[in-house]
Amino acid sequence: MNGRLCAVGVCILMMALMGPATPSWAIYGVRIADLHNTPVPTGKIRVWGKVTSESPLKLTDGRGEVTVTGRTATLGEYLVLDGWWNGQFFSVFESEMIYIPAGSFLMGNSNVGNDAVYHYSWELPQHWVYLSGYHIGKYEVTRGEYRAFMNAGGYSKSQYWSTAGWSWRLNASSSYPNVGPPRTQPSFWDAVQNWGTGNFTQTDSYPVVGVTYYEAEAFCNWAGGHLPTEAQWERAARWTGSHPNVYPWGDTWNQEYCNNYYDSNAAGGGYGKHQTAPVGSYSSHPSPSGCQDMAGNVGEWVQDWYKSYPNSTSPFDYTGSYRVLRGGDWYDYDVNYARCAYRDGNLPYGCSNYYFGFRLAR
Repeated sequence: MNGRLCAVGVCILMMALMGPATPSWAIYGVRIADLHNTPVPTGKIRVWGKVTSESPLKLTDGRGEVTVTGRTATLGEYLVLDGWWNGQFFSVFESEMIYIPAGSFLMGNSNVGNDAVYHYSWELPQHWVYLSGYHIGKYEVTRGEYRAFMNAGGYSKSQYWSTAGWSWRLNASSSYPNVGPPRTQPSFWDAVQNWGTGNFTQTDSYPVVGVTYYEAEAFCNWAGGHLPTEAQWERAARWTGSHPNVYPWGDTWNQEYCNNYYDSNAAGGGYGKHQTAPVGSYSSHPSPSGCQDMAGNVGEWVQDWYKSYPNSTSPFDYTGSYRVLRGGDWYDYDVNYARCAYRDGNLPYGCSNYYFGFRLAR
């Protein structure tokens, strides 16, 4: 049984068979009054109670109260909800997730084989990292999913935002495309775009782009999760169980296996040089964990500050200024950037381009 739930000291009850986004244990019921105990339950759980507020939606079991996101209800209604608790909000937002079991993996550049062809000092040294079990989005967050956050008042409710992020939202420069202070949507949010090769239409199945770290962080809070750590992202992108792949699909580059500058019309939809691709367009070549688009398409924010690995011979530390981005993007003309070990960084309010997106973790 999950020891962390037991440590909460609550009376837990098996309520249903596991869903597709849960690990090998079932969904358990947890009293709202016990949610604020620590450690936080890490899987999908069930809560129940009476609605005491419609906006924001709040639920009580008579002893405790919780704010619920991703759902509407009527005052006085009694609800039984399955969802995710992130220590602040209970979210019923559903996104297809993959469970990564606890274990150790090799993180960073091995400096051998194809990983040695292109490499930088900030990818070294390779080192072992242990991670507890976690969930990560099978796909990058889509425009449709992000719209749900916007429609739920994501840009008007400070509780989803960090202090720095909320301050930025209120004062975002009008130089960002299509937006001005206060920020109310990502850059390049209009469905029809032209990024240099003619008009195309972003549907709800396309990844959201033009988001800052702050916006990605706020969405994840609303969705009952968090941005993946850099280690969580890399573990899901390349670890086979015995060695880390250079690219999500293996150790050899193939331009047709992801949305990049060079892919053609022969495979994958031929989105190269033109635009982002609907998530999962290259489904035949997932990562070892089953995640899609972990090379190309959009560069993905992760929650770490940009700094060197432990025991690096070329130490650096951009803590307080740059956050890490992983995975390369659709416009990368240097295939080096599609390697899973590649690391990039940008200011947390950097967004005035069509390269940046993210995926959810829990």
